[in-house]
Amino acid sequence: MTTIQIILSVVLSLAVLAGISMMSRVKTAVAGNLLSAAALLAGVVATLVWNVETMTLPTLLSAIVAGALIGGWMAVKVKMIEMPQTVALFNGLGGGASALVGILTAAGIGIGTDGDYATFVRFTSLLAIAVGMITLTGSLVAAGKLHRVLNQRPVVLPGHSLSTVVWLLLTVAAIVAGTWFTTDSMTHAIVLCAVCASLFGLYFSLRVGGADMPITISLLNSLSGVAGAIAGMAIGDIFLVAVGGIVGASGLLLTQIMCRAMNRSLMSILTGGTRKAKAMPSPVTDNNGNETLVKRIMDLEKKIQELEAIVKDLESRVQTLTAQIDAAERQPAESEAKDPVADALAQAKNVIIVPGYGMALAQAQHQVKQLADKLTAKGATVRYAIHPVAGRMPGHMNVLLAEADVSYEDLYEMEAINDDFAKTDLAIVIGANDVLNPAARNAEGTPIYGMPVLNVDQAPQVIICNYDLKPGYAGVENPLYHKTAGVYLELGDAKETLQRLIGLF
Repeated sequence: MTTIQIILSVVLSLAVLAGISMMSRVKTAVAGNLLSAAALLAGVVATLVWNVETMTLPTLLSAIVAGALIGGWMAVKVKMIEMPQTVALFNGLGGGASALVGILTAAGIGIGTDGDYATFVRFTSLLAIAVGMITLTGSLVAAGKLHRVLNQRPVVLPGHSLSTVVWLLLTVAAIVAGTWFTTDSMTHAIVLCAVCASLFGLYFSLRVGGADMPITISLLNSLSGVAGAIAGMAIGDIFLVAVGGIVGASGLLLTQIMCRAMNRSLMSILTGGTRKAKAMPSPVTDNNGNETLVKRIMDLEKKIQELEAIVKDLESRVQTLTAQIDAAERQPAESEAKDPVADALAQAKNVIIVPGYGMALAQAQHQVKQLADKLTAKGATVRYAIHPVAGRMPGHMNVLLAEADVSYEDLYEMEAINDDFAKTDLAIVIGANDVLNPAARNAEGTPIYGMPVLNVDQAPQVIICNYDLKPGYAGVENPLYHKTAGVYLELGDAKETLQRLIGLF
């Protein structure tokens, strides 16, 4: 590279960093995003100019037009609720592009593998293939789980752990063999590296549960940057190395922050550790391999436990209905005036709203803003409590609420607002479950045990606008649903329940 190319790469990289820094502040976020985008565009144009002799104009224009059309179509068609899987898909495409660069470089196309740096070029090319293919297949699985095309629960195949290790070792072996022992042809090393890395990405991502997707997407975003940086080393592009390193480092930092927020290690998430259901004891069989009476008794006990849970739920509902009927019979003329939900909304002066993935599914962020405006108009202070892993991608709730023109100044992270739930007048939950489940504090052995949660249960009054009373993705029953004093359940589609609350003013 020439001195001018190096200087321009450094300047554009610093512009990208400056844009990221500006995005951390509300007032400068839009300008920061534009600055980073402009720097990347300038980098692309400069790269094309520097390498114009290696490309034909029709090929270049075809690629630009095709990419622009696909990107424009997705920008128009993709809904905000589908943004998490779209981000996962883009991460995968970035990894796939880096893998393609590695394949072409290792095969001798572009910057060759001869000369003083042949070993380094072969090594970085194969490493870019490995990391890129892991990112591609992992991101495709993540997108499939988020789009509900694949099972959102952790999927464990026969011999899953052993197979995952085998694919990783074979990937490493392909990189070593292609770097130091292959002299004439790289074909076998390239194919083995790409296939084994793809299978490793598939196996590790299948094991991650849907509830852990925010962390998984953050990690895959980091890997896409790492793959790009390695590919940049292989072809000698300092700007690609710098930008890839920025993406990789920021993704890793975000992944670490989110792991701490969930009080879990990255390894336990990638192995599906706490999201995996406890294994049932193996069936007891006789000498002929038939299940014995012991197994049948175990099945009956399980069914009895399920029936007991159903009966408990029905009893709770009957008690609630009975109390409502008795109250209506005693004061029929004042039943509507004594609506506890209306009273809670009317009297509350300090309100905390807790949005969750259910709000995203119902696309009810605009109704949430309308409700907050109603509360503010009557003199109440309204704030929003954002759990770090609420939704299906980092910052999911922030993006949705910003779309509804909710002031960023009203959004509070969990650490900043958690102690205020006990002092607030009213907490309103919109489609959130696991992130506020108090079982996380004391229910040892459950998937969410030890995960920091929002202290909604400490609020004197809570309105829960969830679709139903089923457990969240972690599959843990929420005891807050069965609390009778101060908890009001507004079940159904969030848009409809919020419209009812808005109509109470």
